[in-house]
Amino acid sequence: MKKTLFALTAFAAALLITSCQDGGYGDMDHVSAETAYGNNEITEQNVVTLADVEKAFPEFNNSSYRGCSKAIEQDMKLRLRVTANDIGGNIYNYIACEDATSNDGKSVLIYVYSGGLFSYLPVGQEILVDLKGLSVGTNGNQQAISTPYMTSSGNTYPKNMPFWVWQKHFRIMGYNPEAVKTQEFTVDQFKNEVSKNIANLAGRVVTIKNAEITDADGEKKWAPKSDLASTNDFNVERAIVGLPKSTIFISTSTSAKFSNDVMPAGKVDITALVVRYGNKCQLTLRTANDVKPAVNR
Repeated sequence: MKKTLFALTAFAAALLITSCQDGGYGDMDHVSAETAYGNNEITEQNVVTLADVEKAFPEFNNSSYRGCSKAIEQDMKLRLRVTANDIGGNIYNYIACEDATSNDGKSVLIYVYSGGLFSYLPVGQEILVDLKGLSVGTNGNQQAISTPYMTSSGNTYPKNMPFWVWQKHFRIMGYNPEAVKTQEFTVDQFKNEVSKNIANLAGRVVTIKNAEITDADGEKKWAPKSDLASTNDFNVERAIVGLPKSTIFISTSTSAKFSNDVMPAGKVDITALVVRYGNKCQLTLRTANDVKPAVNR
């Protein structure tokens, strides 16, 4: 009996050691993701850029306020690199990606009706997306890829792609987090860029240097439910000193993992995803670590 108990204990310990060796972050997870998610039959043929897609489909032009193409019939693929995901609970049912073919920073949102996207689509993950059968378009001038979604008023735009559809339309490629570079701005530079060329920022991850959050006093939190503007809201908006809150603000969900963290006071460097809605620039933090003490004060 003692020998049997010892053998079972040793076996359990071996399983525990094996499961903990990788820690959930290393190559084994990536290898598993390659086989567990996506469609490995997608080939790197007819790969185009986001700019090419914009030329081919007027609904995808950033001058279009809201629209959605029919299901794409052409054999077109995009090689994209993930720049933002739902790991912090502040991004919901979508990822942001930059064009890994053109490497010009042009970016797009991909809407998938599923949580836990970060588990197989970490920042830096490159994917091959098969556009045939999907739709492209805009909502509030923000370019997106998904399936058509119709509102109660009859407006249609890309949103809520079913998980099973998504799995057929992408392939996991290389993983290169070092390739993800944010575009840096001072507060004044960012203000001017939003005013002159918000289309260029939409969908990108940017860093605003030496910024200061207006409400940060060492006690106020990012997004407690008590700070919601109305019962119909889910996000709390925070202003940045020197930027007009009417058009540029940090938007944090009350469901974010850091919603009840205290906002850092003083000069900080803010890294955030730019989500465009008309002339408004919504800055979305991926995690609490996207706001750090300013490097050059």
